[in-house]
Amino acid sequence: MKLKVKCLPEKVHINYGNNIGEMIIMWTTPDDCSTIVRFDTSPWNFQYQASGSSLNIEQINQSSAKYIHRVILQNLEGDKTYFYRPISNDVSTGPFYFKTKPITKDWIPKFLIHSTINTDILSYINNQVLTGDITALFSTHNYNYDNQNIKYNDEIVKMVEGITTKIPYLLSPSNQEKLSDIFTEYRHEFSMPGTDWPIPMNKLWYSIDIGPIHFISYSTEVFFTSNKNYRQEQRDWLIADLKQANTKRTERPWVIALGHRPMYCTNITNSDCSTTDSTVRAGFEDIFYTYGVDIVLQSHEPLYERLWPTYKDVVLSDNYTNPMAPIQITVGPTVDTNIDNNDNNTEEWSAFHLTNGTKSIGSLQVINETHIQYDQITADSKVLDTFWIVQENHGPFQREKLPEKVEEKIEETIKKNGEKPVYADKNTENEKDNLYETDKHQRIYIGVAFGCLFVVIVVFIVVIRSCRRKQRTSRRWESMDFNYTKKFYSTPKANGSSKMIDDDTDFEIDMTDGNLATTKLLDD
Repeated sequence: MKLKVKCLPEKVHINYGNNIGEMIIMWTTPDDCSTIVRFDTSPWNFQYQASGSSLNIEQINQSSAKYIHRVILQNLEGDKTYFYRPISNDVSTGPFYFKTKPITKDWIPKFLIHSTINTDILSYINNQVLTGDITALFSTHNYNYDNQNIKYNDEIVKMVEGITTKIPYLLSPSNQEKLSDIFTEYRHEFSMPGTDWPIPMNKLWYSIDIGPIHFISYSTEVFFTSNKNYRQEQRDWLIADLKQANTKRTERPWVIALGHRPMYCTNITNSDCSTTDSTVRAGFEDIFYTYGVDIVLQSHEPLYERLWPTYKDVVLSDNYTNPMAPIQITVGPTVDTNIDNNDNNTEEWSAFHLTNGTKSIGSLQVINETHIQYDQITADSKVLDTFWIVQENHGPFQREKLPEKVEEKIEETIKKNGEKPVYADKNTENEKDNLYETDKHQRIYIGVAFGCLFVVIVVFIVVIRSCRRKQRTSRRWESMDFNYTKKFYSTPKANGSSKMIDDDTDFEIDMTDGNLATTKLLDD
């Protein structure tokens, strides 16, 4: 019995595999035990079984959990409720259940997004999940957050078990997991879509298609670690992934990105997002704009904030109808915050922000291929903010379509900050550098072209005039209206010699009777 207690599955949570037709089941045990999941569409007779693998995490987790287990359920039917039991050495827990999503794309996905988390907001999330309407829980939170001496990576995961056993739990790595630059707990205790496990350091980013959405999770922390190689690897992957997504925008029009640190914020804590030379902004803004990311979800800062469509610190419009830049949202805090924020901030791009530390959570619902509704809601279901995004022109954003005055402001900002877009591949970099220097290059090319054309025209005119002058000065005696009877051309002899002079001294002799006025010696 003691052995069985040590094999009791704990901290159960699920996530998508390579696609929404696969589900990953994970749990921990205090001892080294077997890894099996029994499952079925009936809660009484589990006729299907899948086995997986486990890892010893004793060196990376000081809690009671010493081993973590992972099983993949594959080839699941769409729009079905599955019941499952994690089993280690014949000790099981559950049964738990989840519902797969329809294979078709004509359904309405709804997501909840949280940053840090507490018991107050958990009650709201759990009630929403039990409605059956929530597709997945997104987290941009500080996973290793220590709140009132409770180790977040252990106790909080147990707290959310009632939620994360029912719906996928999609996370983006944060600064709190960046222990010794290797994100140890995040990489081992969670498994994300389309990645190996443990999650490789050079793959702390992933994407997955969910209904009409191409969803991307990226790591802002690659810019704050000592190994700079991960920046380039993520950028390469991100550009390639977005290029591929843009070939399928008719099928999946929405592109939504999830990351930890925001690119813009209005607080005064000297965070990266509040500076003009933001590292995160320099790393992602050009890529998200160029490849047409619709929405960017972020956290890190203890405030809720949404931006107008903004690019290069310039507001492109003051509404969300066919926005011409990504809509950026900083998800509000779900714990009490007592920091001094700038409530009087007047940044033009900040459409709405709350800095009073109100506990809240985001709700994003994709109504159809053109409409999304976003709400920021408190633990007691009070709506703090709500707005709609209407996008009928999905795809890459283009500066050349912006009003001239807006384009001029963007150009001024780029020059003022000495910015230059940074891209992963050289082909894209060259293409986009031309985009940002179009006016300058066009002026040069046009000037050179007109200069060359002018030279050609001048040379042409000179040649034509020269040819005509030669034609006018040529002697064509046959066409002259002189009464010549006979023409004789001869080379003169030197004085006292019968030798002819070879120089070009030909002369013409009039062989008439010599009485005509036209008689003329051409050369002496």
